[in-house]
Amino acid sequence: VEKNNLGDNTQIYYLSDHGDNIGERDFWGKSNFYEESVGIPCIIKGPGIPEGKTSKTPISLIDVYPTIIQTIGGTPEAKPGASLVDLANAEDDLERLVFSEYHAAGAATGAFMIRKGHWKFIYYVSQRPQLFNLANDPGELRDLGVDLKLEYIRKQLVAELRSICDPETVDA
Repeated sequence: VEKNNLGDNTQIYYLSDHGDNIGERDFWGKSNFYEESVGIPCIIKGPGIPEGKTSKTPISLIDVYPTIIQTIGGTPEAKPGASLVDLANAEDDLERLVFSEYHAAGAATGAFMIRKGHWKFIYYVSQRPQLFNLANDPGELRDLGVDLKLEYIRKQLVAELRSICDPETVDA
């Protein structure tokens, strides 16, 4: 980029489609929603992107589409996601919702994840849910999915999930 004098009009994005457990929890692969599997690297550089800033706003690969459209000068259609450039220039939004889903060949059910604030909620059709408080339990060792005291959190996160999709219909 520098050799060809393209630094003034080139943005560079380093992303991955998912993380990988690489032996964590005795899992090898990506077919779960633990942080080491769902976390993706995201490094961006170029015009309009603050140099040296580390953003703590959760992002998703859904954010790539509006980023590309904005970068080429277009206006993104009304779809989920936000420009990574806009997110990089904004104050951190630790409450930003991130959604993911997983459907594997041979899996008993689809899995749907909502991450909002320090909560991670995983919904399985016809199976018990999982809930983790990432602030108090960053290693995701204490599943609070059926903790009666946290029913209000689960209800809020189920409502967020159902505003995105109907898990039973998607799973079917």
